[in-house]
Amino acid sequence: MRVLVLGGDGYLGWPTAMAFAMKGHEVCVVDNYLRRNLARATRSEALMPNP
Repeated sequence: MRVLVLGGDGYLGWPTAMAFAMKGHEVCVVDNYLRRNLARATRSEALMPNP
């Protein structure tokens, strides 16, 4: 099955994409990295490390 995961770099998107991939599905991940870019622009640190 083909699966599209929106927000694939996020807290829920990343493990969801990994779970589908490990089950043998074809996974396409889309993310605009909004939160990462905001963190870089404000020089702030994430509470949880990025994968």
